Amino acid sequence: MKKFTRILMCLLLCVFTFGLVACGRTTDNFVYPNSSSETFGNGGMAVQKGDYLYFVNGYLSADSQTEKNASYTVGALMIAKLDSNGEIIRNEEGLISDDYYRVMSDRLAGFEASELYVYGDYLYFVSPCQEDEVNDSGDMEWAKQRVDFYRIRLDKSGDVERIYRSQVYNSNLDYAYYEVNNNVYLLVHEQGESLNDDSAEPKSDILTCVRVGGETIEIATDVNSIVLKSDNSYNEIIYSTSVTESGETTTTLYKYDLSSNNSEQLINFDEDVDITEVTAGYIYITKEGRNEGELLRSSLDNINFTRVCYSGNKDNVFISPDANVVVAFTGGTFEFYLYGDSNASPITVTDSDAESITFIGFANGNMFYLDSSSNLKSISYSNVLFSQTPQISTILTFSSDANTTYFDLDQDYLYFYQTVGSNSYLHRIRINNNLGETEEMIGIYLEDDIPEEEETDETNETEESNA
Repeated sequence: MKKFTRILMCLLLCVFTFGLVACGRTTDNFVYPNSSSETFGNGGMAVQKGDYLYFVNGYLSADSQTEKNASYTVGALMIAKLDSNGEIIRNEEGLISDDYYRVMSDRLAGFEASELYVYGDYLYFVSPCQEDEVNDSGDMEWAKQRVDFYRIRLDKSGDVERIYRSQVYNSNLDYAYYEVNNNVYLLVHEQGESLNDDSAEPKSDILTCVRVGGETIEIATDVNSIVLKSDNSYNEIIYSTSVTESGETTTTLYKYDLSSNNSEQLINFDEDVDITEVTAGYIYITKEGRNEGELLRSSLDNINFTRVCYSGNKDNVFISPDANVVVAFTGGTFEFYLYGDSNASPITVTDSDAESITFIGFANGNMFYLDSSSNLKSISYSNVLFSQTPQISTILTFSSDANTTYFDLDQDYLYFYQTVGSNSYLHRIRINNNLGETEEMIGIYLEDDIPEEEETDETNETEESNA
Protein backbone atom coordinates (compact mmCIF):
# COMPACT_ATOMS: atom_id res chain seq x y z
CA MET A 1 0.00 0.00 0.00
CA LYS A 2 3.05 2.33 0.02
CA LYS A 3 2.38 4.38 -3.09
CA PHE A 4 -1.41 4.66 -2.81
CA THR A 5 -1.15 5.51 0.90
CA ARG A 6 0.96 8.55 0.11
CA ILE A 7 -1.65 9.67 -2.44
CA LEU A 8 -4.44 9.27 0.11
CA MET A 9 -2.56 11.39 2.64
CA CYS A 10 -2.34 14.19 0.08
CA LEU A 11 -6.05 13.90 -0.72
CA LEU A 12 -6.99 14.22 2.94
CA LEU A 13 -5.16 17.55 3.07
CA CYS A 14 -6.92 18.85 -0.01
CA VAL A 15 -9.75 21.33 -0.21
CA PHE A 16 -12.83 19.63 -1.67
CA THR A 17 -14.95 21.78 -3.94
CA PHE A 18 -17.79 20.12 -5.85
CA GLY A 19 -16.22 16.83 -4.78
CA LEU A 20 -13.02 17.51 -6.77
CA VAL A 21 -9.41 17.40 -5.57
CA ALA A 22 -7.66 20.76 -5.34
CA CYS A 23 -4.57 20.51 -3.16
CA GLY A 24 -2.58 23.63 -2.32
CA ARG A 25 1.05 24.08 -3.21
CA THR A 26 2.16 23.89 0.43
CA THR A 27 0.99 20.28 0.86
CA ASP A 28 3.01 18.87 -2.04
CA ASN A 29 6.71 18.95 -2.89
CA PHE A 30 6.03 18.10 -6.54
CA VAL A 31 7.22 20.95 -8.80
CA TYR A 32 4.43 21.99 -11.17
CA PRO A 33 4.73 23.88 -14.49
CA ASN A 34 3.88 27.57 -14.68
CA SER A 35 1.97 29.63 -17.21
CA SER A 36 5.13 30.86 -18.99
CA SER A 37 5.99 27.37 -20.27
CA GLU A 38 5.01 26.55 -23.86
CA THR A 39 1.79 24.61 -24.45
CA PHE A 40 1.42 21.77 -26.96
CA GLY A 41 -1.65 19.76 -27.95
CA ASN A 42 -4.58 21.77 -26.62
CA GLY A 43 -7.93 20.07 -27.16
CA GLY A 44 -7.13 16.39 -26.72
CA MET A 45 -6.64 13.57 -24.23
CA ALA A 46 -3.22 14.95 -23.27
CA VAL A 47 -1.71 18.42 -23.34
CA GLN A 48 1.95 19.21 -22.73
CA LYS A 49 3.00 22.24 -20.69
CA GLY A 50 6.75 22.72 -20.82
CA ASP A 51 8.33 19.55 -19.45
CA TYR A 52 5.04 18.22 -18.04
CA LEU A 53 2.15 16.25 -19.47
CA TYR A 54 -1.43 16.66 -18.25
CA PHE A 55 -3.48 13.64 -19.30
CA VAL A 56 -6.51 11.48 -18.61
CA ASN A 57 -5.50 8.14 -17.14
CA GLY A 58 -7.70 5.94 -19.32
CA TYR A 59 -11.32 5.74 -20.41
CA LEU A 60 -14.64 4.84 -18.83
CA SER A 61 -18.02 5.58 -20.37
CA ALA A 62 -20.25 8.06 -18.58
CA ASP A 63 -22.93 5.38 -18.31
CA SER A 64 -20.54 3.03 -16.51
CA GLN A 65 -20.65 5.21 -13.38
CA THR A 66 -22.47 3.42 -10.57
CA GLU A 67 -21.90 5.79 -7.64
CA LYS A 68 -22.19 9.57 -7.54
CA ASN A 69 -19.08 11.59 -6.70
CA ALA A 70 -16.93 8.47 -6.79
CA SER A 71 -13.14 8.61 -6.94
CA TYR A 72 -11.45 7.15 -10.02
CA THR A 73 -7.97 6.06 -11.01
CA VAL A 74 -8.89 4.87 -14.50
CA GLY A 75 -10.22 8.04 -16.12
CA ALA A 76 -8.72 10.41 -13.53
CA LEU A 77 -6.89 13.63 -14.45
CA MET A 78 -3.12 13.41 -13.89
CA ILE A 79 0.20 15.15 -14.50
CA ALA A 80 3.58 13.53 -15.23
CA LYS A 81 7.09 15.00 -15.40
CA LEU A 82 8.91 14.59 -18.74
CA ASP A 83 12.63 14.49 -19.41
CA SER A 84 14.42 16.94 -21.71
CA ASN A 85 13.45 14.83 -24.74
CA GLY A 86 9.76 14.90 -23.88
CA GLU A 87 9.78 11.28 -22.68
CA ILE A 88 8.00 9.89 -19.63
CA ILE A 89 10.48 9.49 -16.75
CA ARG A 90 10.43 5.85 -15.67
CA ASN A 91 12.30 3.74 -13.16
CA GLU A 92 14.24 0.58 -13.96
CA GLU A 93 11.02 -1.45 -13.96
CA GLY A 94 9.59 0.86 -16.62
CA LEU A 95 7.14 2.42 -14.16
CA ILE A 96 6.56 6.05 -13.17
CA SER A 97 7.70 6.54 -9.59
CA ASP A 98 5.81 8.66 -7.08
CA ASP A 99 8.28 11.53 -7.56
CA TYR A 100 7.20 12.11 -11.16
CA TYR A 101 3.39 12.10 -11.24
CA ARG A 102 0.43 13.49 -9.33
CA VAL A 103 -3.37 13.14 -9.46
CA MET A 104 -4.89 16.50 -10.40
CA SER A 105 -8.50 15.35 -9.94
CA ASP A 106 -9.97 11.95 -9.11
CA ARG A 107 -13.29 12.75 -10.79
CA LEU A 108 -13.94 10.97 -14.10
CA ALA A 109 -12.23 13.04 -16.81
CA GLY A 110 -11.54 10.29 -19.36
CA PHE A 111 -14.90 9.65 -21.03
CA GLU A 112 -16.77 10.39 -24.27
CA ALA A 113 -16.46 14.18 -24.05
CA SER A 114 -12.85 14.46 -22.84
CA GLU A 115 -10.75 17.37 -24.06
CA LEU A 116 -8.02 19.14 -22.09
CA TYR A 117 -6.91 22.74 -22.55
CA VAL A 118 -4.30 24.92 -20.87
CA TYR A 119 -4.67 28.71 -20.87
CA GLY A 120 -2.87 31.05 -18.48
CA ASP A 121 -2.57 29.53 -15.01
CA TYR A 122 -5.36 27.00 -15.51
CA LEU A 123 -6.03 23.52 -16.84
CA TYR A 124 -9.54 23.18 -18.29
CA PHE A 125 -11.33 19.82 -18.29
CA VAL A 126 -14.77 18.22 -18.24
CA SER A 127 -16.50 15.62 -16.10
CA PRO A 128 -19.95 13.98 -16.16
CA CYS A 129 -22.66 15.73 -14.15
CA GLN A 130 -23.23 14.25 -10.69
CA GLU A 131 -26.71 15.63 -10.03
CA ASP A 132 -30.26 14.47 -10.74
CA GLU A 133 -32.74 15.87 -13.25
CA VAL A 134 -36.37 15.24 -14.11
CA ASN A 135 -36.68 12.74 -16.97
CA ASP A 136 -39.41 12.49 -19.60
CA SER A 137 -41.52 10.41 -17.21
CA GLY A 138 -41.39 13.07 -14.52
CA ASP A 139 -39.07 11.02 -12.29
CA MET A 140 -35.71 12.08 -10.93
CA GLU A 141 -32.69 10.34 -12.47
CA TRP A 142 -28.94 10.84 -12.54
CA ALA A 143 -27.98 13.25 -15.34
CA LYS A 144 -24.68 11.42 -15.94
CA GLN A 145 -24.82 12.11 -19.70
CA ARG A 146 -24.62 15.85 -19.13
CA VAL A 147 -21.21 17.51 -18.99
CA ASP A 148 -19.75 19.86 -16.37
CA PHE A 149 -16.92 22.15 -17.47
CA TYR A 150 -14.22 22.85 -14.87
CA ARG A 151 -10.86 24.50 -14.44
CA ILE A 152 -8.08 23.90 -11.92
CA ARG A 153 -4.83 25.80 -11.40
CA LEU A 154 -1.78 24.25 -13.00
CA ASP A 155 -0.21 23.77 -9.55
CA LYS A 156 -3.46 22.54 -7.91
CA SER A 157 -3.57 25.55 -5.58
CA GLY A 158 -6.96 27.11 -4.89
CA ASP A 159 -10.37 25.63 -5.53
CA VAL A 160 -11.69 23.80 -8.57
CA GLU A 161 -14.20 26.01 -10.40
CA ARG A 162 -17.19 24.90 -12.41
CA ILE A 163 -17.60 27.06 -15.51
CA TYR A 164 -20.66 25.67 -17.25
CA ARG A 165 -23.08 22.74 -17.40
CA SER A 166 -24.22 21.48 -20.79
CA GLN A 167 -27.86 21.82 -21.79
CA VAL A 168 -27.72 18.58 -23.79
CA TYR A 169 -26.16 15.14 -23.50
CA ASN A 170 -22.49 14.69 -24.37
CA SER A 171 -23.32 12.91 -27.65
CA ASN A 172 -24.86 16.18 -28.91
CA LEU A 173 -22.08 18.46 -27.71
CA ASP A 174 -19.23 20.24 -29.48
CA TYR A 175 -16.97 22.81 -27.84
CA ALA A 176 -13.62 24.60 -27.86
CA TYR A 177 -11.75 27.21 -25.84
CA TYR A 178 -10.27 30.46 -27.14
CA GLU A 179 -8.03 33.13 -25.62
CA VAL A 180 -8.51 36.77 -26.67
CA ASN A 181 -6.94 39.79 -24.96
CA ASN A 182 -6.10 37.74 -21.85
CA ASN A 183 -9.69 36.50 -21.57
CA VAL A 184 -10.57 32.82 -21.96
CA TYR A 185 -13.81 31.93 -23.74
CA LEU A 186 -15.67 28.64 -23.99
CA LEU A 187 -17.81 28.21 -27.11
CA VAL A 188 -20.39 25.43 -26.91
CA HIS A 189 -22.59 24.14 -29.74
CA GLU A 190 -25.43 22.07 -28.26
CA GLN A 191 -27.47 20.18 -30.79
CA GLY A 192 -31.09 19.22 -30.28
CA GLU A 193 -33.52 20.70 -27.80
CA SER A 194 -32.28 22.32 -24.60
CA LEU A 195 -32.94 20.18 -21.53
CA ASN A 196 -33.10 23.38 -19.47
CA ASP A 197 -36.01 24.86 -21.43
CA ASP A 198 -39.50 23.95 -20.18
CA SER A 199 -41.36 26.13 -22.69
CA ALA A 200 -43.82 24.73 -25.21
CA GLU A 201 -41.23 25.13 -27.98
CA PRO A 202 -37.78 24.64 -26.41
CA LYS A 203 -34.81 26.27 -28.09
CA SER A 204 -32.76 23.98 -30.28
CA ASP A 205 -29.24 23.86 -31.72
CA ILE A 206 -27.87 26.58 -29.44
CA LEU A 207 -24.48 28.30 -29.76
CA THR A 208 -23.34 29.69 -26.39
CA CYS A 209 -20.33 31.79 -25.40
CA VAL A 210 -19.01 31.58 -21.83
CA ARG A 211 -16.42 34.15 -20.78
CA VAL A 212 -14.58 32.39 -17.98
CA GLY A 213 -15.10 34.41 -14.82
CA GLY A 214 -17.75 36.50 -16.55
CA GLU A 215 -21.05 36.35 -18.37
CA THR A 216 -22.66 33.56 -20.38
CA ILE A 217 -24.23 34.71 -23.66
CA GLU A 218 -26.49 32.88 -26.07
CA ILE A 219 -25.14 33.73 -29.51
CA ALA A 220 -27.70 32.03 -31.74
CA THR A 221 -30.27 29.26 -32.02
CA ASP A 222 -31.10 26.98 -34.96
CA VAL A 223 -27.35 26.64 -35.61
CA ASN A 224 -27.07 23.70 -37.97
CA SER A 225 -23.36 23.85 -38.77
CA ILE A 226 -20.15 25.19 -37.18
CA VAL A 227 -16.45 24.34 -37.00
CA LEU A 228 -15.03 24.72 -33.47
CA LYS A 229 -11.26 24.29 -33.30
CA SER A 230 -8.71 24.31 -30.51
CA ASP A 231 -5.99 26.21 -32.40
CA ASN A 232 -7.21 29.57 -31.06
CA SER A 233 -8.59 30.69 -34.44
CA TYR A 234 -10.95 33.09 -32.69
CA ASN A 235 -11.17 35.32 -35.77
CA GLU A 236 -12.37 32.42 -37.96
CA ILE A 237 -15.54 31.38 -36.14
CA ILE A 238 -18.17 30.75 -38.82
CA TYR A 239 -21.59 29.26 -38.21
CA SER A 240 -24.77 28.79 -40.18
CA THR A 241 -28.46 28.88 -39.33
CA SER A 242 -31.15 27.21 -41.39
CA VAL A 243 -34.84 28.14 -41.50
CA THR A 244 -37.54 26.35 -43.51
CA GLU A 245 -40.80 28.16 -44.25
CA SER A 246 -43.53 27.05 -46.68
CA GLY A 247 -41.23 24.30 -47.91
CA GLU A 248 -38.40 26.74 -48.74
CA THR A 249 -35.06 26.52 -46.90
CA THR A 250 -32.80 29.50 -46.31
CA THR A 251 -29.29 29.01 -44.90
CA THR A 252 -27.35 32.02 -43.64
CA LEU A 253 -23.62 32.11 -42.89
CA TYR A 254 -22.39 34.30 -40.03
CA LYS A 255 -18.95 35.31 -38.79
CA TYR A 256 -18.76 35.67 -35.02
CA ASP A 257 -16.28 38.02 -33.30
CA LEU A 258 -15.43 36.88 -29.78
CA SER A 259 -13.89 40.16 -28.67
CA SER A 260 -17.00 42.22 -29.51
CA ASN A 261 -19.67 39.49 -29.19
CA ASN A 262 -20.92 40.43 -32.61
CA SER A 263 -22.24 38.23 -35.43
CA GLU A 264 -21.82 39.52 -38.99
CA GLN A 265 -24.05 38.10 -41.72
CA LEU A 266 -21.95 36.92 -44.66
CA ILE A 267 -24.20 35.33 -47.31
CA ASN A 268 -27.54 33.55 -47.84
CA PHE A 269 -28.25 30.31 -49.71
CA ASP A 270 -31.62 28.99 -50.86
CA GLU A 271 -30.74 25.45 -49.77
CA ASP A 272 -29.09 23.45 -47.00
CA VAL A 273 -25.38 24.16 -46.58
CA ASP A 274 -22.83 22.47 -44.32
CA ILE A 275 -19.62 24.16 -43.21
CA THR A 276 -16.89 21.65 -43.99
CA GLU A 277 -13.80 23.52 -42.78
CA VAL A 278 -12.55 26.96 -41.79
CA THR A 279 -8.77 27.34 -41.83
CA ALA A 280 -5.95 29.70 -42.82
CA GLY A 281 -8.36 32.48 -43.79
CA TYR A 282 -10.61 30.31 -45.99
CA ILE A 283 -13.98 28.63 -45.62
CA TYR A 284 -15.10 25.44 -47.33
CA ILE A 285 -18.78 24.54 -47.57
CA THR A 286 -20.73 21.62 -49.00
CA LYS A 287 -24.04 22.14 -50.82
CA GLU A 288 -26.16 20.42 -53.40
CA GLY A 289 -25.19 21.19 -56.98
CA ARG A 290 -26.47 19.65 -60.19
CA ASN A 291 -26.78 15.90 -59.55
CA GLU A 292 -24.29 15.61 -56.71
CA GLY A 293 -22.88 17.61 -53.80
CA GLU A 294 -20.37 20.36 -54.43
CA LEU A 295 -17.43 21.41 -52.27
CA LEU A 296 -16.94 25.19 -52.53
CA ARG A 297 -14.24 27.49 -51.21
CA SER A 298 -14.01 31.21 -50.46
CA SER A 299 -11.66 33.64 -48.77
CA LEU A 300 -13.10 35.01 -45.53
CA ASP A 301 -12.02 38.51 -46.51
CA ASN A 302 -14.04 38.49 -49.73
CA ILE A 303 -16.92 36.02 -49.83
CA ASN A 304 -17.03 34.57 -53.33
CA PHE A 305 -17.42 30.81 -53.48
CA THR A 306 -15.91 28.75 -56.29
CA ARG A 307 -16.21 25.00 -56.82
CA VAL A 308 -13.29 22.79 -55.79
CA CYS A 309 -14.79 19.41 -56.68
CA TYR A 310 -17.97 17.35 -56.68
CA SER A 311 -18.11 15.65 -53.30
CA GLY A 312 -21.50 13.93 -53.19
CA ASN A 313 -20.15 10.61 -54.42
CA LYS A 314 -17.19 10.56 -52.00
CA ASP A 315 -17.07 8.81 -48.63
CA ASN A 316 -15.62 11.97 -47.10
CA VAL A 317 -13.64 15.11 -47.84
CA PHE A 318 -10.98 16.79 -45.68
CA ILE A 319 -9.00 20.01 -46.10
CA SER A 320 -5.35 20.43 -45.17
CA PRO A 321 -4.51 22.95 -42.41
CA ASP A 322 -2.97 25.37 -44.93
CA ALA A 323 -6.23 25.26 -46.95
CA ASN A 324 -4.37 24.44 -50.16
CA VAL A 325 -5.04 20.70 -50.56
CA VAL A 326 -8.38 18.90 -50.53
CA VAL A 327 -8.29 15.16 -49.83
CA ALA A 328 -11.35 13.21 -50.97
CA PHE A 329 -11.59 9.47 -50.57
CA THR A 330 -13.87 6.63 -51.57
CA GLY A 331 -13.11 3.17 -50.21
CA GLY A 332 -9.32 3.02 -50.20
CA THR A 333 -8.78 5.52 -53.05
CA PHE A 334 -7.58 9.07 -52.34
CA GLU A 335 -8.05 12.04 -54.66
CA PHE A 336 -5.87 15.10 -54.00
CA TYR A 337 -7.13 18.43 -55.35
CA LEU A 338 -4.72 21.37 -55.38
CA TYR A 339 -6.44 24.71 -54.85
CA GLY A 340 -6.19 27.15 -57.73
CA ASP A 341 -6.26 24.44 -60.38
CA SER A 342 -9.91 23.31 -60.34
CA ASN A 343 -9.83 22.18 -63.98
CA ALA A 344 -6.90 19.82 -63.50
CA SER A 345 -7.39 16.14 -62.79
CA PRO A 346 -6.71 15.21 -59.15
CA ILE A 347 -3.70 13.17 -58.14
CA THR A 348 -5.06 9.71 -57.31
CA VAL A 349 -3.51 7.19 -54.92
CA THR A 350 -5.05 3.84 -53.96
CA ASP A 351 -4.34 1.89 -50.80
CA SER A 352 -4.78 -1.62 -52.15
CA ASP A 353 -4.94 -3.07 -48.63
CA ALA A 354 -7.81 -0.84 -47.52
CA GLU A 355 -11.45 -1.45 -48.29
CA SER A 356 -12.22 1.69 -46.28
CA ILE A 357 -10.36 4.19 -44.16
CA THR A 358 -10.99 6.13 -40.96
CA PHE A 359 -9.61 9.67 -40.99
CA ILE A 360 -7.60 10.64 -37.88
CA GLY A 361 -6.05 14.02 -38.66
CA PHE A 362 -3.29 16.12 -40.22
CA ALA A 363 0.21 16.70 -38.82
CA ASN A 364 3.64 17.53 -40.23
CA GLY A 365 2.45 17.65 -43.84
CA ASN A 366 0.82 14.22 -43.60
CA MET A 367 -2.68 12.85 -43.30
CA PHE A 368 -3.04 10.02 -40.80
CA TYR A 369 -5.70 7.37 -41.11
CA LEU A 370 -6.71 3.87 -40.07
CA ASP A 371 -7.37 1.24 -42.71
CA SER A 372 -9.93 -1.55 -42.46
CA SER A 373 -7.28 -3.90 -40.98
CA SER A 374 -6.48 -1.55 -38.07
CA ASN A 375 -3.21 -0.35 -39.60
CA LEU A 376 -2.18 3.20 -38.69
CA LYS A 377 -0.92 4.84 -41.87
CA SER A 378 0.21 8.21 -43.17
CA ILE A 379 0.15 9.77 -46.61
CA SER A 380 1.91 13.03 -47.50
CA TYR A 381 -0.49 15.70 -48.75
CA SER A 382 2.41 18.20 -48.91
CA ASN A 383 3.87 16.22 -51.85
CA VAL A 384 0.89 17.36 -53.90
CA LEU A 385 2.05 20.98 -53.60
CA PHE A 386 5.12 19.94 -55.61
CA SER A 387 3.13 17.81 -58.08
CA GLN A 388 4.53 14.63 -56.55
CA THR A 389 2.53 11.45 -55.99
CA PRO A 390 2.11 10.88 -52.22
CA GLN A 391 3.49 7.68 -50.72
CA ILE A 392 1.69 5.58 -48.11
CA SER A 393 3.58 4.54 -44.98
CA THR A 394 2.48 2.09 -42.28
CA ILE A 395 3.39 3.15 -38.75
CA LEU A 396 1.69 0.57 -36.56
CA THR A 397 -0.85 -2.23 -36.57
CA PHE A 398 -3.25 -1.77 -33.67
CA SER A 399 -4.02 -4.84 -31.59
CA SER A 400 -7.56 -6.00 -30.98
CA ASP A 401 -7.29 -4.41 -27.51
CA ALA A 402 -6.98 -0.89 -28.95
CA ASN A 403 -9.93 1.48 -28.93
CA THR A 404 -10.15 2.84 -32.49
CA THR A 405 -12.99 5.26 -31.76
CA TYR A 406 -11.12 8.00 -29.86
CA PHE A 407 -7.87 9.52 -31.08
CA ASP A 408 -5.85 12.60 -30.19
CA LEU A 409 -3.24 13.69 -32.73
CA ASP A 410 -0.58 16.36 -32.16
CA GLN A 411 2.67 17.12 -33.95
CA ASP A 412 4.63 14.37 -32.22
CA TYR A 413 2.25 11.72 -30.91
CA LEU A 414 -1.02 9.94 -31.52
CA TYR A 415 -2.84 9.23 -28.25
CA PHE A 416 -5.43 6.47 -27.96
CA TYR A 417 -6.96 4.08 -25.42
CA GLN A 418 -6.01 0.44 -25.15
CA THR A 419 -7.34 -2.28 -22.88
CA VAL A 420 -4.90 -3.79 -20.40
CA GLY A 421 -6.38 -6.32 -18.01
CA SER A 422 -9.93 -5.13 -17.35
CA ASN A 423 -9.59 -1.42 -18.17
CA SER A 424 -8.75 0.99 -20.97
CA TYR A 425 -5.60 3.06 -20.41
CA LEU A 426 -4.10 5.97 -22.33
CA HIS A 427 -1.34 5.00 -24.78
CA ARG A 428 0.63 6.91 -27.39
CA ILE A 429 2.73 6.22 -30.47
CA ARG A 430 5.30 8.61 -31.94
CA ILE A 431 4.23 9.79 -35.39
CA ASN A 432 7.01 12.34 -35.97
CA ASN A 433 10.32 10.69 -36.92
CA ASN A 434 9.20 7.30 -35.71
CA LEU A 435 12.24 5.00 -35.76
CA GLY A 436 10.46 1.76 -35.06
CA GLU A 437 9.07 2.77 -31.66
CA THR A 438 5.93 0.96 -30.56
CA GLU A 439 3.11 2.24 -28.41
CA GLU A 440 3.69 3.13 -24.75
CA MET A 441 1.22 3.33 -21.88
CA ILE A 442 0.83 6.75 -20.25
CA GLY A 443 -0.21 6.79 -16.60
CA ILE A 444 -0.76 4.25 -13.81
CA TYR A 445 -2.39 0.84 -13.66
CA LEU A 446 -4.77 -0.61 -11.15
CA GLU A 447 -2.90 -3.43 -9.42
CA ASP A 448 -5.01 -6.17 -11.00
CA ASP A 449 -4.24 -4.82 -14.50
CA ILE A 450 -0.44 -4.77 -14.22
CA PRO A 451 0.97 -7.02 -16.98
CA GLU A 452 2.78 -10.01 -15.51
CA GLU A 453 6.13 -9.14 -17.04
CA GLU A 454 6.01 -5.74 -15.36
CA GLU A 455 5.17 -6.99 -11.85
CA THR A 456 7.89 -6.77 -9.19
CA ASP A 457 7.97 -7.57 -5.47
CA GLU A 458 7.41 -3.87 -4.75
CA THR A 459 4.53 -3.35 -7.15
CA ASN A 460 2.74 -6.47 -5.91
CA GLU A 461 2.54 -4.81 -2.48
CA THR A 462 0.77 -1.72 -3.78
CA GLU A 463 -2.93 -1.33 -4.31
CA GLU A 464 -2.17 0.75 -7.38
CA SER A 465 1.00 1.00 -9.42
CA ASN A 466 2.08 2.92 -12.47
CA ALA A 467 3.53 2.28 -15.88
